[in-house]
Amino acid sequence: MFVAKNRRPLLLFILFALTLGSIAISIAFNILRHDQQQIHEPLHAAFEAFGGMAAIAMAMLLLQLHRDGQREKGEYYLLSMGFFMMGILDTMHAVSSFGYGFILLRSLAGLFGGCWFALVWFPRVCKTIGSKPIPWFLISATLITGLLILSYREFFPLMMKDGKLTSTAIAINLLSGTLTFAAALYFFREFWRSSRTESYFFTCMLLLLSLSSLEFPISVVWSRDWWFWHVQRCLAYTVVFYYMLRVFLRVSDELKKTNMQLEGRIAERTADLTREVAERIRYGRERDQVIAELQEAMTQIKVLTGLLPTCASCKKIRDAEGKWVQMESYIQNHSDARFTHGICPTCAKELYPEVFNKLNN
Repeated sequence: MFVAKNRRPLLLFILFALTLGSIAISIAFNILRHDQQQIHEPLHAAFEAFGGMAAIAMAMLLLQLHRDGQREKGEYYLLSMGFFMMGILDTMHAVSSFGYGFILLRSLAGLFGGCWFALVWFPRVCKTIGSKPIPWFLISATLITGLLILSYREFFPLMMKDGKLTSTAIAINLLSGTLTFAAALYFFREFWRSSRTESYFFTCMLLLLSLSSLEFPISVVWSRDWWFWHVQRCLAYTVVFYYMLRVFLRVSDELKKTNMQLEGRIAERTADLTREVAERIRYGRERDQVIAELQEAMTQIKVLTGLLPTCASCKKIRDAEGKWVQMESYIQNHSDARFTHGICPTCAKELYPEVFNKLNN
């Protein structure tokens, strides 16, 4: 789907308002209510579980659209890999308890997803690894990493000390936010060039995700600004997933219609071929019948039948032109028979009596 040119200024205004509004609200919460913490682990788990499940669902949806050939450059494939990793680690982050591994899982989710998102600038990557099992090995490694962090959390570095994030946690989130922001710039460029609606929605979603990662280091755990970027991420997932679901349903309907048209054409072509085969069979039978009739006619031509006008004295036969010809010539011309000449005993005795008598004696 494409956006009309007269609507582009409005969408650009919404995009910039969304960006500035997110930053302004986060700063306001950070300054005004920075010291007020609202600890509610079940609600936090619900937010993260929703985000994780939405990311995995988005990944499956994008992967199916990629297989249907909806994006020639393979952006859907790269995004789906990023959402798979992000969804896996976010879901594990949802079930983890505060302390060791809690912030590490969230930080790694943003980092792994951001790495895949940023690869949209390199379309050849999809062609290189799209048909290989490498991405699925990485996803499996991500799953194993998450399980190890959950099971042996005390062996992994603590991402928070004295209520503040460590430099490692800040670096990971800043890097993941930068990578995701780079992907947002890519889709903004695509939207500016082609006015494709999905490019605009991906720009908005990736922008909100990048802001969430960039705002994370300056937020305080359980404070209002910390809760704000959780809501922000869930909102981004919800809007884009709803739109992509509509795209998926539309593509499915188009594929069904195309399949029905192809089936109709195949049925028509099959009927045409059936009729053509039947015509050829009929023509073959008619040809065989004509050949049989011709063969029968040729046979009749070579066989002498009917009345033959023959001279009672010299035994000549009158032909169709009225000429009297020797019987041997007539028969040879009107049949396959050929004559050889000899002499019978009666004629030999009458014509050559002396020779006949000597031979008999």
